Amino acid sequence: MFKRLKDDFYLAMLTLVGAIIVLCVTPYGVYRLTTGNYIVGIADMCIVVCAIVATRAAWRTGDTVKPGLVMALVFCAGALLVCISLGADGLFWVYPFLVFIFFLVSPIRAFTLLVLLLTSLFMIAQLYPGAIFASTFQMMAFFVTTTITSVFSFIFAYRAQVQRRELQRLATTDSLTGASNRRTLNDQLAVAINECAKNGRQYGLLLLDLDHFKQINDKHGHKVGDKTLIELVPVLQSLLRQSDKVFRFGGEEFVVLVADVKPVDLSNLAEKLRSGVQQRMTLPDNTVLTTSIGVAQLQANEDWETWLHRADMALYQAKHEGRNKVVIG
Repeated sequence: MFKRLKDDFYLAMLTLVGAIIVLCVTPYGVYRLTTGNYIVGIADMCIVVCAIVATRAAWRTGDTVKPGLVMALVFCAGALLVCISLGADGLFWVYPFLVFIFFLVSPIRAFTLLVLLLTSLFMIAQLYPGAIFASTFQMMAFFVTTTITSVFSFIFAYRAQVQRRELQRLATTDSLTGASNRRTLNDQLAVAINECAKNGRQYGLLLLDLDHFKQINDKHGHKVGDKTLIELVPVLQSLLRQSDKVFRFGGEEFVVLVADVKPVDLSNLAEKLRSGVQQRMTLPDNTVLTTSIGVAQLQANEDWETWLHRADMALYQAKHEGRNKVVIG
């Protein structure tokens, strides 16, 4: 439980908002129902029920986008209804909702919802003077303060979103080549094992190693070696499907994870990659670059370490037999 909260920021925020809503709004809803203020009481309890259902759905499905959007829409509708029913006393509830919404949906969606909410309040105030605001001065003060709060919340949420995305990219991507890194590979292999066991999806691994890479560094320098690795990734991606994933395994070794593939097709794909590298990549002295590839189809009841080890052994055999060839493990 705590690991999921630690690893999934949006799930953590949705859970936090849901817990706050349940703890803080429920007493008000019960009080208003017992004192005969049924409209506001029902609105409060609807907000509470929505928070519980949405949070539970997020935990069960892992999807935080739809539950967050539902919560944000219900919160806006509930805040509008409370303001209409309670007048100026209900305006205090708008401020926490302003902040909550930015934790539930994307900054753009949150800002759009808040504009719609404040516009609706303004239009109702114009149509029914005195229904919500005690005076024009109070109305203008409310809109100025909520606008300032919304703008700064938007800036903070947008900046935080950009930083989280950058941190996620740095944590999952190899800094030199732009391919996914070893940590991401381990996670994706675990996912593949799970989907194969549950749904019978067929997965295959291709473990590639550039031939004589040490000689490239020794003869041409590490700058050329790095450039070669950088150029290899787009060459591989151009020969793969969009759903196929490329990972840097370490040094000059790369892994390609292929989903929904039969053994014969996986072997053909490996040969396609081997041939493609040989045809498209050369060194500064026009020497052709070649690669050896180990192939391993995921077997039933196999863990990912064993699966990866079979691909590694096949690669070792390919290099031992003269390089620039494909071996099936």
